Amino acid sequence: MYRKLVAVYEGERVLGEAELHPSDGVVLGNELKEIRISHYSPPSERCPPLAVLHTINATGICFKLESTAKNQDSPLSLLHATCLRDNKTAVASVGGGEIHLVAMHSRKYEGQCPCFWGFNVASSLYNSCLVMLNLRCLGIVFDLDETLIVANTMRSFEDRIEALQRKINSESDPQRVAGMLAEVKRYQDDKSILKQYAESDQVIDNGKVVRSQSEVVPALSETHQPIVRPLIRLQDRNIILTRINPLIRDTSVLVRLRPAWEDLRSYLTARGRKRFEVFVCTMAERDYALEMWRLLDPESNLINSRELLDRIVCVKSGLRKSLFNVFQAGNCHPKMALVIDDRLKVWDEKDQPRVHVVPAFAPYYAPQAEANNTVPVLCVARNVACNVRGGFFKEFDDGLLPKISGVTYEDDTRDVPSSPDVSNYLISEDDPSASNGNKDSLGFDGMADAEVERRLKEATSASSTAPLPIPNLDPRIAPALHYAVSSSSFTVPPQTIQGSAMSFPGQQLSQVTTLLKPPLAQLGQAETTLQSSPAREEGEVPESELDPDTRRRLLILQHGQDMREHPLLNLSFLLGPPCKCLYQECSHVVGFP
Repeated sequence: MYRKLVAVYEGERVLGEAELHPSDGVVLGNELKEIRISHYSPPSERCPPLAVLHTINATGICFKLESTAKNQDSPLSLLHATCLRDNKTAVASVGGGEIHLVAMHSRKYEGQCPCFWGFNVASSLYNSCLVMLNLRCLGIVFDLDETLIVANTMRSFEDRIEALQRKINSESDPQRVAGMLAEVKRYQDDKSILKQYAESDQVIDNGKVVRSQSEVVPALSETHQPIVRPLIRLQDRNIILTRINPLIRDTSVLVRLRPAWEDLRSYLTARGRKRFEVFVCTMAERDYALEMWRLLDPESNLINSRELLDRIVCVKSGLRKSLFNVFQAGNCHPKMALVIDDRLKVWDEKDQPRVHVVPAFAPYYAPQAEANNTVPVLCVARNVACNVRGGFFKEFDDGLLPKISGVTYEDDTRDVPSSPDVSNYLISEDDPSASNGNKDSLGFDGMADAEVERRLKEATSASSTAPLPIPNLDPRIAPALHYAVSSSSFTVPPQTIQGSAMSFPGQQLSQVTTLLKPPLAQLGQAETTLQSSPAREEGEVPESELDPDTRRRLLILQHGQDMREHPLLNLSFLLGPPCKCLYQECSHVVGFP
């Protein structure tokens, strides 16, 4: 680490000259000719600035800075004393980022020479994370389709019914036919409800006429206009009927909300205090995504309406989801964020350790699955979030903060304990010793639903004989369920997931179905676990590397073309005896309400 002289300014006022010692391999420190302080960070209530920057900065110190003047009354000395007293940093804007000067104590120069550590972070990131760390708050990122909701249009209902009917016509097994007919009936019932709504803005529910109620969606920005949508809420059925474009009836949508969403939502903001800052990352079309989130968070308790456009991120089909893109506005750091999604491989590899994978919501294939699970899926997610938050701040408070207080200017960040990361605490509730890398090794309760048990056997039998239309795709990694461990294990069938992208080309909505190749070689094993089915989703590899059939499917995904020629396979997941959502508090969470 060599040194050079730089001038330090506050605005246009010269504070003095200082020796700058760039860290090895850090280009920015070498390029600095001067440091011009533009503002100060907010004073911190409980977290020292060094702890915040150590948590959100992966590259460590950018440079060390010490004043050449030994006068305690020099402007740099006063700056140093002010930053220490108020627990704040001096900030210089450089390019698109910020340089934060952290006032440091010195074993060599204490009381004689002001010394600073310099950190380079994204603009606004420090302020956002400072607030979150002081409030003991983390970030949580939700997927929408098949994670929190399942939505269908008339077109997607027709596609699913038609695909099932083709399968029925070619099926000779009476049990399989009966299962598919029951599924068709559920689709047809909901399609009938949606048809009534789309044509007349009213439905007949249990012999009663239910008329739509107009709901005003406020303008989200100066460039947006308020929208009035006709909505019908069938609370007993967990169904909401809405219209994405109120002027186009073909954009009418029947939405099924995942059970226990209210329990998870209540936990996130219990007693009026935010435990998590909420974000959404989806491959759906933007207007659709905004409306789906409004249905999930009608009071805007999770995301303030002023922040919706920044916090709901829509990813183009064929691209991976990324926490870097979700937090482009500097409103959180990936290390402080938990993801809830029904698919793992749609995320960048570096983000996958922070993803809690839930089984895809499949109300038409296994309508009793959610109610009969020992712990509802979203209550599992709630408990996972509770464990992650408790573990993160326990390490932050008990491991990092005590050591940070003793760090001096002459030390190095290598002498500081590693900062907490959400991925370190994303483990199975049933096996606290398990690592996140083994999160797909899971246990289940026994079967309790005769229909699902029969269809599990059907899926296993069918997958050994019926080829799927997409070649060369690995099976998907199975959802990370955290249910009570069963006394016996059994074969888990391959799963296929309905596509989550929904777009509105012209006056029509299309929803695409993704079919994935099952792990045929593993179907004969009696003790197969979900860990043994690694996955690959569309959009994981460059388009140039895909086979022609997969490239064609990506085009369909992008342009919303018809999927009528592809049979649909639905997801099933395993059931336990009916049980209410469990509200046990996380055992190791101490002092975090």
